[in-house]
Amino acid sequence: MFSGGSDSHESEAIGSGSAVRAESTERLHFLRSHDLSTELSPALTELIDLEAEQRRIDHRRAELLLEVTETGVCDTLHGHTASAWLADRTQLSPKACGARIMVTRRMTARHRLIIDALEDGRVGWQHVKVLDQVSNKRIWSGLNDLLPEIIELAQVAGFERWARELRGIGHQMDQDGGYDPATDSANNELRLVATADGFTYVSGKLVGELALTIRKLIEAETDRVLTRYRSDAEASDDETPVPRRAQAAAEALAELLERGSGVPDGEGRLPEPELVVILNEETGKLTDDEGNHLSLEVLRFVLAAGLIRPLDVSNSGDPLRMGRAMRYANRQMRRALLTRDGGCIFPGCDRPASWCDAHHVDEWEHGGPTDVENLALICRHHHRVTHRPSWVMTRDPDQTSYVGFRWRTPSGHFIYSQRHQQRNPTGRCASP
Repeated sequence: MFSGGSDSHESEAIGSGSAVRAESTERLHFLRSHDLSTELSPALTELIDLEAEQRRIDHRRAELLLEVTETGVCDTLHGHTASAWLADRTQLSPKACGARIMVTRRMTARHRLIIDALEDGRVGWQHVKVLDQVSNKRIWSGLNDLLPEIIELAQVAGFERWARELRGIGHQMDQDGGYDPATDSANNELRLVATADGFTYVSGKLVGELALTIRKLIEAETDRVLTRYRSDAEASDDETPVPRRAQAAAEALAELLERGSGVPDGEGRLPEPELVVILNEETGKLTDDEGNHLSLEVLRFVLAAGLIRPLDVSNSGDPLRMGRAMRYANRQMRRALLTRDGGCIFPGCDRPASWCDAHHVDEWEHGGPTDVENLALICRHHHRVTHRPSWVMTRDPDQTSYVGFRWRTPSGHFIYSQRHQQRNPTGRCASP
């Protein structure tokens, strides 16, 4: 009866809601007449009770997240968005906290019934997330009409089947509305995630002309790379190994980018990638500006590629202290700040240095110098927080913080700066 949208006639039956309602009613009658709760062991009973309690907790969490987001209390008292504050205080991923808040806001606005069903224990948070993935501005109203049946189906169908049926409904509704995801450029995504083990993970999705162009370019370059390796293997009597196609594809992508970086843009400029290498004099370890370990082999390649450039100095010979000679931090100062601060120094913020302003702690307008000791990397959001009435940023006289700065909030509490997203636990927030 259910097809997940693969057959148009069955999808139309799902869309009408009659098929969902009929099967749900039939299965509910069966389950109620065959109550097996008396056969459960104490451990199994406790597991079921814990899941029911977890659903109530998820509902209460959703209510609280909605409240703190709408009231702005985190921003008012602590200078943070709700997701950043929650991530900082709970040591959770900012991305995960932000995603939960966004799901809560969308589902409360579009599908209040699913939030109520979460409180009643009829669905779990995983059901809410799938509905959020399926629902969009084109079809959410139509999905809302079917929501009672969709929630009812969750009582009798396994989660995987329920999710498949819901996606089938959403797909059919979108097709009927004339939407073609392959032509929507907003579906193009690319993410690069560097990890502490030295790996960089690449993920994303491409659609339309962009997908076709990039796929064909990489495939053609991969064939060229493999041909070169096979030629080398033949010339060396197979002493030169031929890599897997996946490895060759990675090298092909790098070669395409390297060649492309040698082509000037419309203004005649070339891309200028830079890498800051930090040497720990005590341990002898080399890391980049994000704390990732750099091996000597990687560093040799970086040197050969010319990605490390010497510092340029001013007439005084000092690139880090310009006094009143210039207002804005130059490139050398930003490199020094990147090495010292690592990113936004507001505690709990994870914005990288490339997203930050070089803020004058003693303001330029009031005679503050453009010296590295008077500059701090602050993201645009916390830059605005710093300039709010009754928020005061100064140097930390007791050097309690990692970088040496602190904020006094309107309530008189002190917040101490962090370095490389690492904060002093004793300097989180103190009374005056």
